[in-house]
Formats: sequence, structure tokens, C-alpha cells
Amino acid sequence: MATRKGRPKRIETDQESARQSLIDAARQSFAQEGFEKVSIRKIAQVAGVDAAMIRYYFGSKAGLFEATVQETLAPVIAQFQTTIDPQVPLNPLRLMQAYYRMIAATPMLPKLIQQVLNQQDSPEAFAILSASVDNIIKRSENWIKAFTQHNQINPNLNPDWIRLSFISLMVFPILAPKYIQNKLGVEVNEDWLMALAEHNQTLLEEGLFTFSNQSPNDNNDRREP
Repeated sequence: MATRKGRPKRIETDQESARQSLIDAARQSFAQEGFEKVSIRKIAQVAGVDAAMIRYYFGSKAGLFEATVQETLAPVIAQFQTTIDPQVPLNPLRLMQAYYRMIAATPMLPKLIQQVLNQQDSPEAFAILSASVDNIIKRSENWIKAFTQHNQINPNLNPDWIRLSFISLMVFPILAPKYIQNKLGVEVNEDWLMALAEHNQTLLEEGLFTFSNQSPNDNNDRREP
């Protein structure tokens, strides 16, 4: 009988578990302390593995940061990468739900993104994070084009501003200062965020205000930026 070659399954499972533990620990540590302040030793301690495993799996702290960012943003990027069927209207609710599930699992991530992109203390972290954000923004342009092709865009609105409004609806509640979050009743947990996604979907479909006495021509002056 032939002997099966390769690593024992137990070893492969243990190694995958160690790698995932490092990703989870890095996600928590980077979000709480920022890229520059957190050390490889601290991340390894949180993960419960030897610090040498970070170099083994990721090469460096920057490599671990890149893998953490990519795996954390993967659900949102996957939604943007969904093949756009020209015959099927798009549903922005799925995109918002993917984003909010990611936030519920990593509530500090948006503030880490804001910190890295605004302060630019670390060229490595900035290059990694900005590349991921650029990818998302570029793909959002394709969605706006697809919405337009499906006649799902209000012709009275500027497409660039539609994208800005859509992103603002998703991002602001999470990035708002804690005081404002408390005043507005913001809760960063999956149940509350899923309800917010449903609300945003209705808002996008039906609008926010009704002006019964307003003429349709009253909007003409607001079409251009």
C-alpha cells in the first residue's frame, strides 16, 4: 500500500490555526493601538504563539498588517467584485450588509483607517491601506455606472454626489465621535447595523423628505456640483 506523502493533517490544521490567531490578534491590536505603537511581540502574546511565527507566515509586521487589512475588507471587496449582470438590477443592501457585518466584527477598523490615512505616520501602513481603499473606490465607480445603465439613478442627481452620499450613509455613524454616537443612539453591533442597512435601503429607494408643494423644476439648480 502506498504511503501518503506530505504534511500530516494535524500539523497543517495547527499551522492554519496559528496563522488565524495572529490575524485575529493583529486586527484587535492594530485597531486599538495603531500600526506604529503595537509591537510584533505584543501581537504574538495576544495570539498565544511565538513571535517568530509572524516572520514565518507574513515576513514582517507590515506583511501581517497587509494580510489583516485584506482579510478584514475581503467581504466588502467581494461584493464589489460580484459579476454585474446587465439584465439584473443591483441591490445596494447586500453591499451595506457586508460592510456592517465587517464593522460589527471589527468596530475599531474605521478609526484605524482614518488614523493611518490622515496622519500618515507610517509610509508602509499608508501604502497598504490606501491601495485597498483605492480598490474599493474604483469598484464603486463601476457600480454607479451599472446603476445608471439599469435606470436606477435619479436623473436629477449628480452621479459623483450619489456615490459620496452613499458612502457617507455607511461610514459616518461609525466614525462619528462617541458623544455624537450616544446622542444619536448609534450602537456598533450587528443587529443595530443590519437595521440601519434596511433603513438606508428604504431611504435610497423612497427619499427622505416629501415636499408636496414643490415644483419638479425647483430641483434644476441643484443638479451640478
